[in-house]
Amino acid sequence: MNHKPAPETEDVDELAALIQAGEFWRLAPEWVPRSGYAPPTRPVLLRVRDGLERRGRREHH
Repeated sequence: MNHKPAPETEDVDELAALIQAGEFWRLAPEWVPRSGYAPPTRPVLLRVRDGLERRGRREHH
């Protein structure tokens, strides 16, 4: 049997990998400090994902 993770798991894992790779910072202005932050927890990543989805839906209407 081929087990495929739920889309929620894939989205959150992808967001975590993006942040860990440092790619998230290209979206932030240069004046934002790049260090001194705690690693994001799964609940934080879920909130970020949900917020981005809400914003995306608003921008497409």
